[in-house]
Amino acid sequence: MPTFKSHIMVCDVERDDGAHCGNKGGAEVKERVVRTLSKLGLRSSVYVSSAGCTSQHRLCDMQECSMIVYGPDSEATWYVVNTENVEEVIEKHLVQGEKSEDHINEGMRIDLKS
Repeated sequence: MPTFKSHIMVCDVERDDGAHCGNKGGAEVKERVVRTLSKLGLRSSVYVSSAGCTSQHRLCDMQECSMIVYGPDSEATWYVVNTENVEEVIEKHLVQGEKSEDHINEGMRIDLKS
């Protein structure tokens, strides 16, 4: 079984209400994540999966979805993203080792240190 350094989960759940991440491009975001990781040479070290509903869909803009990144620091960061800013978030978080503050989901901050 391979060992990964990071994990990215993208919500791609679709529902009839049209407000869930899958209705707002979740599958396309996940596809862009995979392409971006491949482009940056990170595909073999980052596991990418779908997330079930994170119940954050009402906090997201109508063209954005939830993406959770467990980076090298083992801490989860919840982002609100679309296909246009996925590469920026991945480069900032996984390449530069910094959180992409502009895209953090302010409604879901988790502090494991307190």
